[in-house]
Amino acid sequence: AAFRQLLAEKLTEADKGDEAGAALDSAMKQALLPLASEVGAACLPSGMAVPFPRNQFAIMTQTGAKGSQVNFSQIAVMLGQQELEGRRVPIGPSGATAPCFAPFELSARAGGYITDRFLTGVRPPEFYFHCMAGREGLVDTAVKTSRSGYLQRCLIKHLEPLQVAYDHTVRNVVDGSVVSFVAGEDGLDPTRVAFFGNQPFLAANAHALRAKWTPRHVP
Repeated sequence: AAFRQLLAEKLTEADKGDEAGAALDSAMKQALLPLASEVGAACLPSGMAVPFPRNQFAIMTQTGAKGSQVNFSQIAVMLGQQELEGRRVPIGPSGATAPCFAPFELSARAGGYITDRFLTGVRPPEFYFHCMAGREGLVDTAVKTSRSGYLQRCLIKHLEPLQVAYDHTVRNVVDGSVVSFVAGEDGLDPTRVAFFGNQPFLAANAHALRAKWTPRHVP
């Protein structure tokens, strides 16, 4: 009983956001991360009942048509650790993360680690933990969208009076002052510039390109 009381006090202190709580969550996540990686590597894509390339879901994610490896893993393998603000699922006033767990339970499931998958269904507490993490993602997306949109609007409003003159200088149309003597520091129009992304390929086939584009002498 004394040990249980001491454990409850330590976990309560650790869950208040101090360094002890962060250290506990970090240790648990580091211990569980290799397990999730090994299970995912064993199951995807060769461990499926219908292996790649006959598995249409695997083809869709491998080719980049739709979905990612994370989506594939959550559907076919397991959801893994759920996080809220970089931490595991916090404990409530009763000392438990959910009513179905014992107070101050130390198991991975009680901390938000989901071993089930969407294909066969998740249990109620795990579904609730996943909804908690999903709600945080929605809020972050909404906040980041508004901030980035306002930042873009500020940039556009401040760049409105600038124009590229016929002498390729960037000037302020209000007072005619020169902002830059060469537009873009190179004077090139980005909409009319060809980009060569695969430079090693071009270097390996330089002789063929030289033979194709070298002007021939016309008699």
